Amino acid sequence: MHRTGSVLIGGLLLAMAAYPADDSKRDARSVAIAEAMVKAMGGQDAWNSAHFLRFDFKVSKGGKEVASRSHLWDKRTGRYRLDDTTKQGSPRTALMNLANREGSVYVGGKKLEGADSAKGLKEAYGSYINDVYWLMMPWKWLDGGVHLKYLGQQKGYDVVELTFDHVGLTPGDMYHAFVSPKTHMMEHWEYTLQSGDKGSWDWQYGEHKGVKLASNHTNDQGMAINMGTVDILDSVPDESFTNPAKK
Repeated sequence: MHRTGSVLIGGLLLAMAAYPADDSKRDARSVAIAEAMVKAMGGQDAWNSAHFLRFDFKVSKGGKEVASRSHLWDKRTGRYRLDDTTKQGSPRTALMNLANREGSVYVGGKKLEGADSAKGLKEAYGSYINDVYWLMMPWKWLDGGVHLKYLGQQKGYDVVELTFDHVGLTPGDMYHAFVSPKTHMMEHWEYTLQSGDKGSWDWQYGEHKGVKLASNHTNDQGMAINMGTVDILDSVPDESFTNPAKK
């Protein structure tokens, strides 16, 4: 379970999988739906060619913002920057490489050391895993370790069940994805977490250099998760990943 401010958003901590695909745990119909969805989102080549990804993670409840984070990710090298605030309201910046999870954390412009730094880096990595999945979950269906099962049609949607094999921080999660046969996009998402918690969200998308990524999510409890400014960039200053004062 991952906490976002004081709001429980749910685990959803699926890491970028590094496991080979097991086609025996994917039926042909679910794979065809996943492949059509990738095409509708712009195609795998377009996603693979995206270099830098910038997005936010803004949580609101009843119209009041309760959490906000800003991300900058170099997809090719793993360099990563997170800007958010501590529970005490101090500005915090994490600069790290996702490949080895090493880096530095600054609070109020002061570099953390020792155990405080290690804790900050762990929290930053958890935020990345959680938040990026809300941004690009439909792109991850065909990763290794992801099992797909077609459940039939419900309310005009094709429903696919996703389960996981030793993938990510909460591999016991189970998702039901509702994909429109017309748009080939996942428009609704229901999940049962390994903790037993359940939830459901509607998804909206925006297009960025030919790639579709989530723009907003809403649920029936008056909550929203907005991805803020989403950009696919060809270049960013190196200082963005080395200097906490340079976004």
